[in-house]
Amino acid sequence: MDSDNERTQKLRRTAVSWVTGRNTAHRDTGPGADPYADPATERFAAVVPAPGAAAATAPVPIVEPAPAAGSEQPKRKGLLPSLELNAFSLMAATGITAVVGLGFWAIAARLPAAEVGRSSAILSTATMFSQIAASNVGLLFGRVLASAHGRGRRLVLAGYGIATVIALLLGFGFLLFFPHPELFPTTWDRLGFPLLVVLLALSTLQDWVLTGLRRSTWIPLEQLLFALGKMGLLILFASLAFEKGILVAWAIPIIVLQLVIAPILFLRLLPRIPPPGPGTPPMPDRRGLLTIFLAEYATGAVTVVIPLVLPLLVVARLGTEANAYYALPWLVAESFSLLIWNISSSYVVEASHDRRQQWALMRRTFRLSYAIGVLGVPALFFLAPWLLSILGDAYSDEGTWVLRYAVLAIPFTIVNMNFINTSRLRNQMGRVVVLEVFTAALVIGLAIVLMDRMGVGGAGLAFLLAQALTAAVVAVPLLRYIATLRRQARAEEEAAPDGAEADLDEPGAERSDRQPVER
Repeated sequence: MDSDNERTQKLRRTAVSWVTGRNTAHRDTGPGADPYADPATERFAAVVPAPGAAAATAPVPIVEPAPAAGSEQPKRKGLLPSLELNAFSLMAATGITAVVGLGFWAIAARLPAAEVGRSSAILSTATMFSQIAASNVGLLFGRVLASAHGRGRRLVLAGYGIATVIALLLGFGFLLFFPHPELFPTTWDRLGFPLLVVLLALSTLQDWVLTGLRRSTWIPLEQLLFALGKMGLLILFASLAFEKGILVAWAIPIIVLQLVIAPILFLRLLPRIPPPGPGTPPMPDRRGLLTIFLAEYATGAVTVVIPLVLPLLVVARLGTEANAYYALPWLVAESFSLLIWNISSSYVVEASHDRRQQWALMRRTFRLSYAIGVLGVPALFFLAPWLLSILGDAYSDEGTWVLRYAVLAIPFTIVNMNFINTSRLRNQMGRVVVLEVFTAALVIGLAIVLMDRMGVGGAGLAFLLAQALTAAVVAVPLLRYIATLRRQARAEEEAAPDGAEADLDEPGAERSDRQPVER
């Protein structure tokens, strides 16, 4: 008799699993346990009645129950869907940083020139180290915070700790191996430099956490407050002839913003990360997180090679004056590339929240990226001489083709960025590392050959050729993956009941997975 009851219960669990799409085999079926304790399955008991119970005689409309409160990812309500909203928010933050940065250094010109040069060198070095320390942890946040329900706070604190340790090691290591007494004349200067690296790293991570939580709309406001704060303090310090005013004016607003935003993150936003939705991948275990971090760190270490080595090659082969004609045009092109990177980063965050929408998200990512490219690339190409002439005729004469070559590389960069980010989402980080090493080797090798013949323009052409060759290599596997996503999306639409699927090619469309099905 007991065996008959066990077989009957097994049949009932199988029927419930088939009807609801849920696997109930893992449930506790020990003595006294109710295999239907989940209220989401109780309404389906009539499908296979219990022993001695009368079977239902009428068809039962089966409707999947509404999820428990807080069990789904929050839906966006507003004028723009998440991908575009996040991308435009990050682009706005980039624009604010670029525009206000010009004003900041215009005010800084009132201070002694030697102090301006010293402070700018310290800030650029500290910023580079902070990016090395934080960006790779930030990329991990963008990928896994969507599934970090209940563990978001611990994950972010661990990331902050790792980035802080790396920032301190880089800061003190730089002081140990490159003392630079002209940059750090006093003990306080030497002690303050590693702390500045830590502050900048934590600020970078804070933006990544906001992006991973789909709160990137906060970032432009944060950047605006930071910009206004540092400019106001710099005006005050300049009027007081305070020589170290540039660095102090830069650091104080960062500290204030950290003290304001960190409690909101750790006490309100991170504890309220909802459980992963149906399309959200599970949270990796510790070993998985460590693997992702090490792979991202290796990738980040390689990506630093080009901006570090290329200027040194220009100086070594063409001199410091030629490096000025290379560096400023390159900075303009890099700022434009950062706009494309913001879109690509938003794609990673949104796809991490719902893998089912990868096809629609990728289409929108390409559309938005190439829309900006179609507008920006021709404009910068033809306006390059005029833009650089603002800095001086020599910059226009020598640097125009550096800017033009770098801008022409943007369409290929879009392809490469999307291949890298789809590889990230598929946990194929080995491909990413190999691709970055391949690109860096191409840029450096071609630059060595071309600069001897073309001057600083050769560095720009080397970057263009490297991006084009890399795009040619990754285009085929990327197109194959896109075709796979497209077939999967079409198969899901065909398999879904009428009205059960929204058109996910339209921005902001939501899946409707909970439609009544008559049986």
